[in-house]
Amino acid sequence: MADLLSVAEADACIRESMTTLPAERATLSRAIGRRLLSPVLADRSLPPYDRSMMDGIAFSSSSINPDKIEIAGLHAAGDPPPDALEAGQAWEIMTGAMVPEDCDTVVPYESLADDHSRITSRFKPGQFIHKAGSDAKEGDILIPAGTTLGAPEVAIAASVGQNSLTVPRLPRVGILTTGDEAIHPAATPKPWQIRRSNGPTLAALISMLGLPLNFHQHGPDDEDALTTLLEQAMESVDLLIISGGISKGKKDFVRRLLDARLGKPAFHGIALRPGKPLAFWPGPPDVFALPGNPVSALATFARFVRPALHQLQGLAPPTRLLRAPDSLEPLEHLTWLAPVAVATGKKTTLHPPQNSGDYISISPSTGVLEVPPVSSFSRSAALTYYPYAL
Repeated sequence: MADLLSVAEADACIRESMTTLPAERATLSRAIGRRLLSPVLADRSLPPYDRSMMDGIAFSSSSINPDKIEIAGLHAAGDPPPDALEAGQAWEIMTGAMVPEDCDTVVPYESLADDHSRITSRFKPGQFIHKAGSDAKEGDILIPAGTTLGAPEVAIAASVGQNSLTVPRLPRVGILTTGDEAIHPAATPKPWQIRRSNGPTLAALISMLGLPLNFHQHGPDDEDALTTLLEQAMESVDLLIISGGISKGKKDFVRRLLDARLGKPAFHGIALRPGKPLAFWPGPPDVFALPGNPVSALATFARFVRPALHQLQGLAPPTRLLRAPDSLEPLEHLTWLAPVAVATGKKTTLHPPQNSGDYISISPSTGVLEVPPVSSFSRSAALTYYPYAL
């Protein structure tokens, strides 16, 4: 195994070669899940006015008679400030409405008589009023740069007038699968043929990640045809995923064609199972050549390609630490990407394939668990889990 890179060494090659993509302005619905590059500031105090927290009545605590209340009218959310109250009067007020300047207290309906003519429980002056500026002042940073945007951040941005945000551009992805033996999934295979599965699987994963798939083709084991397809792909993508054609067979042309276009790969071969033949060429575009076997292609996508797509967006790797299943046994000299299903909490169930083409056995799995070689393995230590997609 001395001529193979360790997983850590391969990781370092990828991280050092890839950088975050240029910035763009994205609408709020397209910015979610992405990394904010410019902070979001409060454009005014929040809340911008004293806001009623309850449906009920608003009044001045210094001039109200709790046993004899006159309702002056209704004041709802979105209404402009009303006229001043007379002594003993109150406004019927709705949640979210601006509390009038001459009112300092809100009492909810639950604390009023049925006809709203008197207060039936004790109240405290100032209660149920969300004071202006109590959440933030104008110019305060509400969302710092570097934040991964979720639904709460989108709500904040919208509330301060931001209809779009500055985020890294989404990586444009391409997929090229190869092999004369692999036919379209809708076709009827001859005895010596198989239906393609890697292309649809990888395309589905890219779709689940919300990324644009700018190129998706299957190429024959023909040097001229693959040359044309590679040229088309490289003109339109930031990251290209290739499956198949990188071994040393007489019809494996991909390695030679990529070397001619991009130079020698950063690595070709890792002390890993499945996925030992994985290769990576720094770009642009960055190119990952995955093994053609379905289990290997899926495992290496989860372990290397998906984290790389996150790096292009300035996002942290989509990993978490989990305990190893009791049945898990490490390999002697190789890191093992063990297919596992993650249930509620951190419980994992192992779903090992019988071979690198056995995608049926791994179908319950949700990702892979990185298991170090036996010399580095500790059953009590947490292991890193890499999900396939969501």
